[in-house]
Amino acid sequence: MPGEDRALQTAEDELLVARFQAGDAEAFSRLMAIHTDQVFGLAWSVLHDREAALDATQEVFIKLYVALPRFGGAANLPAWLYRVCLNHCIDVKRRSRGVNAELTEEEWERLQGPDHEDPCRSVQNAELRDAIRRAVDGLPPRQRMAFVLRHYQFMSLKEVADVMGCTVGAIKSHLARATAHLRDSLSDYVDPAVEEVDKNVWMRQDS
Repeated sequence: MPGEDRALQTAEDELLVARFQAGDAEAFSRLMAIHTDQVFGLAWSVLHDREAALDATQEVFIKLYVALPRFGGAANLPAWLYRVCLNHCIDVKRRSRGVNAELTEEEWERLQGPDHEDPCRSVQNAELRDAIRRAVDGLPPRQRMAFVLRHYQFMSLKEVADVMGCTVGAIKSHLARATAHLRDSLSDYVDPAVEEVDKNVWMRQDS
């Protein structure tokens, strides 16, 4: 998210939290509308299961509703949501072996975000686009998590590090390894198409 848009979003979060704390119940619905897709995206990247991700998203907002009357960090609301979601999903993974499921086209579009450039926009070949999606789905969990947060939720390296509880250097390492895995997974496709994916997806690791 560009800096100006992020500042506007932070200002709106702060206003909505203040309104909720002053008794405006509708403010919570607006907060959910703003942040649900991002929370779901993170839950999916960890759990890799639609129903479990939806359950996790609901649980995160229940926790937010309980915490909000005394919430003092509105400027850091997205990081709080992501951290609560991450911790919940890790607990779920510890209790369950998990079940693989594929994202629907609608959910994949929501995960990428309707207001941002699709990293695969310039790749016209539908087969290659599906291969990219499968390759991302097949990444090891922490690599997939870092990749999704960075390239599909457009978070900065520092924001991804804050959410995942590690250093920026570790995030760069996860992203580099994810890049290598994706290159291997897409090695059967023609070079120009892979180069196009490089340009649109992988070359965003400098900030």
